[in-house]
Amino acid sequence: MSQPIRKRIESGIYSRVDPNGKHLGYELQYKDADGKPRRRSIKGDIHAARDQLAAARVRRAGHTAEPADIRTTLGAVIDQYRQTVLPALRPKSRTVYSAALDRASQHLGSRRISQIGRADIRQWIAHMTGDGLKANSVRKYYSVLRAVYTFAHRDLNLPVDFPALRQQDLPDPYDDQRDHRILTDEELAVVLSELTPRDELFFRMLTETGLRASEGLAVTPEAIHGTTLRIRQQTGVGGKPVPLKSRQSRRDIEITRTLAAELRLANGFSTRSYWQIRRSGADAVERSGIEGALPTPHDLRHTHASKLIAAGWDVVEVAKRLGDRIETVLRVYAHEFDARRRSAERQAALEQMYQPNQPIVRRVHP
Repeated sequence: MSQPIRKRIESGIYSRVDPNGKHLGYELQYKDADGKPRRRSIKGDIHAARDQLAAARVRRAGHTAEPADIRTTLGAVIDQYRQTVLPALRPKSRTVYSAALDRASQHLGSRRISQIGRADIRQWIAHMTGDGLKANSVRKYYSVLRAVYTFAHRDLNLPVDFPALRQQDLPDPYDDQRDHRILTDEELAVVLSELTPRDELFFRMLTETGLRASEGLAVTPEAIHGTTLRIRQQTGVGGKPVPLKSRQSRRDIEITRTLAAELRLANGFSTRSYWQIRRSGADAVERSGIEGALPTPHDLRHTHASKLIAAGWDVVEVAKRLGDRIETVLRVYAHEFDARRRSAERQAALEQMYQPNQPIVRRVHP
């Protein structure tokens, strides 16, 4: 196949034409800030070519580095991202990011980063969903890919923008949720009786407070002030204290005098890991013989929230105690709030139907 012919239009600008004389585009020829000769194809008309050449000359005068080659593949950008960004992340974040980068590189790595569009991102997401990844994982991987594009634009000077999707185009994390096991008082008592005294206190604390297990493991005597428990940190990987999940997670909650006294004497749970706690709970459930779906430590949080709703707490109070956003509480417990509202409506209807305080009018027979 014949190579295109370059014809000089003016200083630094050439027209590329095929053997039949058809114009294929423009090409610039100039020197960069280091004096190295450069040739670059551009899109657009002669005016765009002049603008691009002027910008190149400004970069040379200002000793500014050249923009990265738009022909760079996503895989090449990911390799640089791994080398420069990943080492600064926390170990847990590094694991998540590495998995996301592996997925992106496998599916899109050979493509030029400048040519990847929304349709390609949708196919990538569909591929991950088809592999059985949960919605939360897919959304995290999508966010990592967005960070890679930001890195390409800001650090590598690549003229690319992330082909972002709408939120409704992403998998809904609500679809990941299994039906949580809400324990009755009787079931809970049986499970707690199968635990060692120290683990029994830990699980009872989760039941009475709605704490996340990671928050419970970080509770110390210093966090207890009278009958108030202050939540300021949680336990991360390796048992080290780490920041809380969100701004809403920082909270003060009321607890009973008995629980406060027992937690002071227990002197914290730092010697236990999350997996030890989970294993201990699973063994206790198995020994208890309760039927149905096996509960997890997180189910105790849902059990506590359900009891609050049944006791008449409104959504704002429940959200503050759980350290969640109001929107999250409404989404997760909407059916329980609705059930309580309908129960109250039925009670009011019965009162109106029968009105026990209304005097009874007896018919007098002649």
